[in-house]
Amino acid sequence: MTQPPYGAMPPGQRLVDLCRVCRIQAPHRAGRIRCPRCNGILVVVPVDQVAQALAQPRPPAAPITPHGAPQQRPVGGPAPGRIRWIAQRPPEARPGPRAANLHRSRPTPRYSSIPRWGLQDLPASWQDIPVETQARSEALKFVAAARQVAVVLGIAAVFHVLRYLVAVVGRDHLIPAWLDIVTAIFVQASGVAALLAMGYGLARFGQWVIAMRALAYRHVDRLEPRRSWVLWLFSVFPLVNLVTAPFLLREAALVDERVLTPRTHLELRKVWIAWALVNAVALTAIVMRWAGHRSGSLQTQADALVWVIVSGVVSAAFAWWMIPRLVAVFNPAAGPARAPSRRRWVNA
Repeated sequence: MTQPPYGAMPPGQRLVDLCRVCRIQAPHRAGRIRCPRCNGILVVVPVDQVAQALAQPRPPAAPITPHGAPQQRPVGGPAPGRIRWIAQRPPEARPGPRAANLHRSRPTPRYSSIPRWGLQDLPASWQDIPVETQARSEALKFVAAARQVAVVLGIAAVFHVLRYLVAVVGRDHLIPAWLDIVTAIFVQASGVAALLAMGYGLARFGQWVIAMRALAYRHVDRLEPRRSWVLWLFSVFPLVNLVTAPFLLREAALVDERVLTPRTHLELRKVWIAWALVNAVALTAIVMRWAGHRSGSLQTQADALVWVIVSGVVSAAFAWWMIPRLVAVFNPAAGPARAPSRRRWVNA
């Protein structure tokens, strides 16, 4: 260790390690010869002679070791002051080896046409679509179609009554051939007209459901979550709409707060019960009519005519009275339905 000529050091005197290059000092420690900052030579100086040692000219700095050459380390001494710390993860936290990249062998996906899935393609201003006008127009068309269907079904029921009277009279008396032919033609023609009228009424019902639900979701600033063809299919397809149509109507009623009242649920329940009764009678009439033609019995055919007459009357009554009540529940201009006030009579 290099000792400056500061004279003999008395025993017990406090010593420090001084670097005259970077001017740092620390309590003396045996074996420390290099400065931890600049790697210069440390000198041991008494505490009271530090200022005298610093006043002397600085020695030249230690030469910088090239990057590629290894630094000489003194044998038996500590490590150099410039230490590079490298942080490593513990073994249990180290990631595993990367899997081989298999995506390079796969072909690039291609589409024969532009994909239509994803977000809905809305117009520039979807709130400008006149859904309220469409709903009001479809409601008027639906009510008018229901009245027309009721008239056609009523006429068909009258022709079936005439045919039934001819069959009853023909059991005991002879009837003219022209009367049998004319009543048979009227029954067949009225049956075809009734089927066409029912199809037209169901189509108008599907359009009204689509427009009514669009208006209900517009009032809560939302878009219709179901596609139009799904709504139309669930509303028009026979026997299926017995379950799906009430569900679509109830879903719209739950969304629109204007019509969400206890009376709305009561009216929807009444319409559904009447609709189920109409379907049950119509299905029975179809089965009886098929059985009458297969059996060839006049009595069975007469019974089938009775069921057809009952089905026509029930369906006409439903179309004439229940359809306007159903539309009134979701009428855009009527507002929420109010329960009728009860009247109490008292003695004066």
